[in-house]
Amino acid sequence: MYLSQLRLLCFRIYQEASLELLPGVNLVLGQNGQGKTSLLEAISTLALTRSPRSGSLGECASWGEPRMGVAAHLVSRLGETDLELRAERQESSERWVRKLRQGGDLIQPRRLLGRFRVVLFWPEDLLLVKGGPEPRRRLLDVVLSQLSPRYAEAAIRYRRALEHRTALLRRVRDGLATPAELGPWTEALVEHGTIVIQERRRYLATVQPVAAEAITKIGEPSELQLQYRPGLGRSQELDEGADPADALWRALARTRAEEIARAQCVVGPHRDDFEVLLGGRPARQFASQGQQRSVVLALKVAEVRQHLSLGGETPLLLLDDVLSELDQERRTGLIQLLSEELAVEQTLITSTEDPQIGGEVAVSQVLQARGGRLTRMAQPGWELAEWKA
Repeated sequence: MYLSQLRLLCFRIYQEASLELLPGVNLVLGQNGQGKTSLLEAISTLALTRSPRSGSLGECASWGEPRMGVAAHLVSRLGETDLELRAERQESSERWVRKLRQGGDLIQPRRLLGRFRVVLFWPEDLLLVKGGPEPRRRLLDVVLSQLSPRYAEAAIRYRRALEHRTALLRRVRDGLATPAELGPWTEALVEHGTIVIQERRRYLATVQPVAAEAITKIGEPSELQLQYRPGLGRSQELDEGADPADALWRALARTRAEEIARAQCVVGPHRDDFEVLLGGRPARQFASQGQQRSVVLALKVAEVRQHLSLGGETPLLLLDDVLSELDQERRTGLIQLLSEELAVEQTLITSTEDPQIGGEVAVSQVLQARGGRLTRMAQPGWELAEWKA
């Protein structure tokens, strides 16, 4: 699977852009602040139906613009199709409303999820190891929303139940509602939260041996382990045969008084986490910067393998300044692993300078990002040639 064309409208620094992308490695060079990361964000926003870096689509729009859009032509085993995401600000409410189209027809976001898959790595992904639990939960959401329609549906319904239950907890605390009124929303929280817990636990158990193998190929000899930490308060361990629904019910019952006093849901998948261990020690505390980057890359390799093992299309791989702290041998080895052994059809790599991938890895084209414009650099020598949209 790959994108052959991409069009951007009022997306961050890009007022209007249209370009051709090629199968293989597309290298995007440019200084910081010139649009490299925004290009990858636009692609992933189309695939995920929301930005993986921003809380709302409105934050992705160019400054002062009331609209934004991303469109692409997708080539896959299932044929070719056009995908489009448009968002506009409503003058009456300042809300941003999105519309998604496939082949010109309006579709719901859940129908697009998984149709066009991406695996992405930003510099911020180093927080997967050394940061708090939120980046790790976001990783699980991004991956599983593409891999599992069951998870995508449950995650959406869980978030809605969480919002309603939180609002009702405030009313209970303020004496405007009774605790009995929490019942229906608590049931919804458990119903959908159970699915979220099951899918997250299953995914981490499945990818752990794959990530452990990948990290040795990248050049880190330490054994890697992933330990799921469900957000169940004091009892954050969930035995292999334990019923997550029962565990969630018991955690909610135990913390009910605290929830009312604080007017917030204090247990549930929205407080989940997982821990990364290297050589049996927490990577968050003991891993070096290089080891942290190797851990994240290993998780991304495992993510690609999971897409392939489920019989889906190969995902598009987006690597934002991922090679800057790897030596040339590891750079080449990583790209060979992704493009040859894993058979990724299309990769976009951004960098502030020539990463000198070398070896057997062929670069399909080199683009330069400068001030919201993209130009193709002719090879060999990579001399600038103006890109004609």
